[in-house]
Amino acid sequence: MAGLARPGGVRRRVQVIGAPARIRSLLRFRSFQSRLLVFFLGLFVLVQASVFLSVNAANVRNARQQIDEALDVTASVFERVFRERTHRLLGSARLLASDFAFKKAYATRDHGTILSALENFQGRIGADAVMLAALDRVLIADTQHPQRTGTSFPFPDLISAAEESERGEAEAVVFIESRAYQMVVVPLLAPMPEALLCVGFLIDDRLTAELQGVTSSHVSLLRKTGDGKWDLFASTLPGGPRQRLPSDIRGTGDGAVSVGGGEEYLSRVVVPPGGGRGAEVIAVLQRSLIEALRPHRRLQAALAVLFGVSAAVTLAGGIAIGRTVTRPVLALARRARKIEEGDYSEQESVERADEIGHLNKSFNHMVKGLAERDRVRDLLGKVVSAPIAEELLSKTIELGGEEREVTILFSDLRDFTALCEGRSPKDILSLLNTYLTRISAVIDGNGGIVDKFVGDAVMALYGAPLRHADDGERAVRTALGMMMALEGLNAEFLEQGLPRLGMGIGINTAVVVAGNMGSLTRMNYTVIGDGVNLASRLEGLCKKYGVSIVVSETTRALAPGFAYMELDRVRVKGKSEPVTIYEPLGEGNRVGPHVLGEIEAYGEALGLYRSMQWERAGARFAELKREFPERFLYHVYLDRAAEFVRNPPGGDWDGSYTFSEK
Repeated sequence: MAGLARPGGVRRRVQVIGAPARIRSLLRFRSFQSRLLVFFLGLFVLVQASVFLSVNAANVRNARQQIDEALDVTASVFERVFRERTHRLLGSARLLASDFAFKKAYATRDHGTILSALENFQGRIGADAVMLAALDRVLIADTQHPQRTGTSFPFPDLISAAEESERGEAEAVVFIESRAYQMVVVPLLAPMPEALLCVGFLIDDRLTAELQGVTSSHVSLLRKTGDGKWDLFASTLPGGPRQRLPSDIRGTGDGAVSVGGGEEYLSRVVVPPGGGRGAEVIAVLQRSLIEALRPHRRLQAALAVLFGVSAAVTLAGGIAIGRTVTRPVLALARRARKIEEGDYSEQESVERADEIGHLNKSFNHMVKGLAERDRVRDLLGKVVSAPIAEELLSKTIELGGEEREVTILFSDLRDFTALCEGRSPKDILSLLNTYLTRISAVIDGNGGIVDKFVGDAVMALYGAPLRHADDGERAVRTALGMMMALEGLNAEFLEQGLPRLGMGIGINTAVVVAGNMGSLTRMNYTVIGDGVNLASRLEGLCKKYGVSIVVSETTRALAPGFAYMELDRVRVKGKSEPVTIYEPLGEGNRVGPHVLGEIEAYGEALGLYRSMQWERAGARFAELKREFPERFLYHVYLDRAAEFVRNPPGGDWDGSYTFSEK
């Protein structure tokens, strides 16, 4: 679309304060004495903390090593106990399987006779469960359930393991009615296998307590349920940790398992013999790290007392040393606060020959220099803009300049002569100062610099001497703000019976020379260059197109956050190359759809005009003139189209218009 420049995104600067900046902020002390105290105490605390942490780390490391060694022993004892129980079960089961009397009882096939023999055997060896199963995995007799017979054997995996073994025997941890049993199975030979004899010992808190008594370690046994969770069925842990342990299991690898309550246990997870068959069973062997560290706490308490006493002594010494230094420094600080308020009158002498005395003398000389500089700054600030004054005062003043990209804004009042008619010079100056004060406030508010006032004209700079990343946007925003300020001023003039004022603003961005210009005795900070002249010419074109603001294509490219109407391609007086000029209509996100519709229609008409379709272009501009009679731009193009119908331009016409006057 020829007439519309799409608004771009507006970048916002976000200042992020990093960790180093926060640390520096915390280290800014309100007094020198505090700095000394913090230094001495900080150094002392650093040394003491290093010692304390080193001792504590050594204690923890030693305790962990001792616990690791104890858990290794506990794991060996645990496995040995389970192996011994397995050997007892296997020996007893083999004895019964080869007993002639039992084989005779089995040969009767009488359930009561077989059950009686199994119960008698169970009582002799102290077993907790005895079963007899047929080779087809049918239960023959069960001492825990005397009436049960002829049903499926409850542990088929155990029988499968026995069938796969060389001796026809197997072991496993099984569960009968939620109770764990260490179970073995052996064949009943007559002489070929006739049945399978199963014998088991109960696994409960009595076994884990026995293991704890031998190893002084906590022992917990858990099984994995069908939903993947762990169920605790035997443990020496107290109530709270016992309840929390199943949820703390994260696998079967070694590592620290926290059981809550602020107490950490170092743990070893092992699989008991037979725990991988049937039900998945693990044993968690644990020792409390806090219990292991208890003997070292007395040493830590003694170190803490020594640390506190030493800190108090260091603090007292730091305060005594700090006062001898801070008293004269505080006196200088009080004088500095008065100087900050603009009071340079107080003079104070410190009768000391050391560094503090030299500091006081240097301070007095500095105060004299500051007083003189403030007088110069106040005077200079009334003549030029404050940033320019800072630029002049911050470096050696000399003639010359530097090339830099600057956005230049020119503004000029319209109809000011009519306002001056019949009024005294004093009244005119008062009105002009009121206008310039309002306009300067807008320029300052957007970070611009007032370069000079020439009657009712204003020249402002963006990018010199101070540079911002968004100088182009600042200049366009200033122009729109100046028009709003003028509307407010016209409202006040209307109440006073004064005529309305108009204003033209031209903005251009270019590489110019910025610096001090003039003579060795009288100089001025300003900018010069072809780009400055173009900005002045653009301000003059406002009257030609009936608009208040004209910006160049270079400025528009630097300020994409606004909606623009392309006015024309022109050659201003003194330039051979054409320049595309635009009128900013406002912030891109604040322009209404009716304005966007007008821009679109205007863009179509401008496209016809540049493609040399004069009659069609004239018709479109005539329609726009009827719809928007207040916009003078359409009158301009309607007249041009009519003229080109009568006198067409040459074949080398590039769509631009040449102005021969300023």
